Amino acid sequence: MSLSDRLNQIIKEKNITKREFASRVGISENYLYILTSNSRPGTNQNKTISQMLAKLIGMEFGYDPEWILNGKKE
Repeated sequence: MSLSDRLNQIIKEKNITKREFASRVGISENYLYILTSNSRPGTNQNKTISQMLAKLIGMEFGYDPEWILNGKKE
């Protein structure tokens, strides 16, 4: 599961819009679109976010920051 998949899962499970997600964690909608879109074949699919942003998302929505970053739970 990629970072895009995990962020989209959070948005779906919390039943919120991408606009609301971006607003609540203080990022632009455009940046969220880049993070949550599926890359075209042959493009870099190794999207990453900072640990700080992962912690913020985790605190705001109740998810483990390590899972958000790496797909693993502490």
